[in-house]
Amino acid sequence: MKMLVLQNICLMFNICQALTCANIGHLLLTPYLKEGEITTAKELSIVHDKDGVIPTSYSGFITVDELIGNHLFFWFFPAMNSDPKAPLVIWLNGGPGVSSELGLFHENGPLKFRETDNGEVGYERRNSSWAETFSMLYIDNPVGVGYSYSDSGEEGYRTTQEEYTIDLYEFIQQFYVMFPEYLQRELYIGGQSYAGKYVPAFAYRIHEEIQVNRTRIPLTGIYLGGPLIDFEVQGPRLADLFYSLGFISAKQRQDFKISSKKFIHKLVFGQKKFVPDKDFEKVSMNRVCNGCWDNLHNLEKPPYEAVGKVMRSLRLKVHAGSVPFEEASYSVHLKLSSDYFVSTTAKFTKLMDNYKVLVFVGSDDGVISSPSVEALLTSIPWSLQPEYKDAKKLVWVDQEKNKVKGFYTRVGQFCRVTVLGAGHQVPHDQPESTLLMMTEFIKNGCISGN
Repeated sequence: MKMLVLQNICLMFNICQALTCANIGHLLLTPYLKEGEITTAKELSIVHDKDGVIPTSYSGFITVDELIGNHLFFWFFPAMNSDPKAPLVIWLNGGPGVSSELGLFHENGPLKFRETDNGEVGYERRNSSWAETFSMLYIDNPVGVGYSYSDSGEEGYRTTQEEYTIDLYEFIQQFYVMFPEYLQRELYIGGQSYAGKYVPAFAYRIHEEIQVNRTRIPLTGIYLGGPLIDFEVQGPRLADLFYSLGFISAKQRQDFKISSKKFIHKLVFGQKKFVPDKDFEKVSMNRVCNGCWDNLHNLEKPPYEAVGKVMRSLRLKVHAGSVPFEEASYSVHLKLSSDYFVSTTAKFTKLMDNYKVLVFVGSDDGVISSPSVEALLTSIPWSLQPEYKDAKKLVWVDQEKNKVKGFYTRVGQFCRVTVLGAGHQVPHDQPESTLLMMTEFIKNGCISGN
């Protein structure tokens, strides 16, 4: 108790010295929430920034499994425009093993990287931020990623879809205890890449609880950028984009389709164990163009190292204490290697029939290409499948700049967008287009016209 009191004083008055507060520890919010000390939890979690660069925000750890000691780190930014109806938008990066702070600093958060005078990595405000109009919640998921950790070390790391979904569901329940006013606002859950596993599983769990009246969580929709949902369907089609752009020959494309289909089939049915170090290039196109896989038109790679540097520099501000930060955890990646081939198609299909759904892909994404996503969307058995197959792609035009921004299709509550000039990190490559896309999706269900 004395330790908690001392921690409270340091955090509330922002008087931490590096060694003192690191030794005191990090901000575990669950004990306060269990005792009904909601106001204290919120006050302690406020991120103080005397320079005024970081907007009003909250951060800390929520304990999602007390038995083994699993704690998920979050950083929450209420909408900067102070709109009392601004929806809650959850962002999850994929990997598996990548911190969601990549999305914050590199893609759509209110802060972005900048190089300081001494060549270090700092941060400044971003102009086209989703946090201007949406309340953005970044969660380091699963444990072992970012600042999220387990008291049990790697023994506490999750290995299955069911396990990380349980943690996420426990997290969101406690989040609403801490911020109950958001139960009156729409909730959208999304992210990119491997979030194609996290998001459908997480949202479907909420859907199940809603159906039996066990929760009031206001799930309204999901959104996914370049999602991996079903490797068996999507994997063999990854070569199509490379072929259409001239990276590979017709024979190379055909050879990849045949070999990857056979290999993935063995993995899906347990005839072989997936070893990422050795097997990843057998099911991906990452060797075709060394360095440009993430975006087929440039050599820019995700700035994982920069994420690590800036988050470590902020550890006291975000109440992380001495917890290590893992910007891209290979241990988590290995733990979830079998989960790669567990499809979320059935859950995704159910969500498509009940909620607003947005799927967007960058036109230059070599990680999860547009043809691979289209193969998935034209094969899953959702109720409006015939209408989607018959629907025409519409051109998304910026009339003022006389420029094509992308292409889209809308069927019922489903919106499918291809963003031109973007790779796998779509919001980073096309910030204005993706902000407009998200705004249109949340307000109107899809891009509303030209």
